[in-house]
Amino acid sequence: MTTLHNEPDMIGFELTHSLLRAEIARLARAYARPIHEVDADLIEDHLRLVTQHLVRHHQEEDDFHWPLLARRAPELVEFLGQLRAEHATLDPQLHIILDRTRPQFERSEALTQLARTLCDHFDDEDRVVIPALRRHITADEQAGSMERSRRKIPATDELRVLSMMLDAAAADQRDRMLAVLPADVIALWREVGAPQLAEIHRRLR
Repeated sequence: MTTLHNEPDMIGFELTHSLLRAEIARLARAYARPIHEVDADLIEDHLRLVTQHLVRHHQEEDDFHWPLLARRAPELVEFLGQLRAEHATLDPQLHIILDRTRPQFERSEALTQLARTLCDHFDDEDRVVIPALRRHITADEQAGSMERSRRKIPATDELRVLSMMLDAAAADQRDRMLAVLPADVIALWREVGAPQLAEIHRRLR
């Protein structure tokens, strides 16, 4: 077993879980109520962005984190296989959730189930995987993963993803994120990203 002491910063991984928990639960509540026609396209776009971010996160885990952890922490192989299988089971739910031709109640039920499933899934990852990553993956490897993940986000979605991460962060986590962001990005988040996200959340309510 290889244990690495160049500990990675897992803030991006942690906040991705936080934002997905928060936003999918918020969307599930929105779809459980009648959606006003004027808000429909905005809500559908937010659903698209959040579910795409979920898929990107799971793909990076399946392609990078799980194989690397399996080599360096073989005692986790069975658990990692369980997580990979759980990722695959989400595909039918996402197909229903994103199909605008289906009745809203059907999409709502699938979203509510997705929110429940992901809470348990992320709880398991937070309990087992994040501590294992801190022990077995280097800071450079994790930084490379986060940069790779960032490059997969469409440019038109990047500010909203950052805004969701900061919105879901505890105060100390937000401070850690802001400490490494360029001043112009922070200004764009404060002046544009945060207000836009607040308006989306208002309309989701």
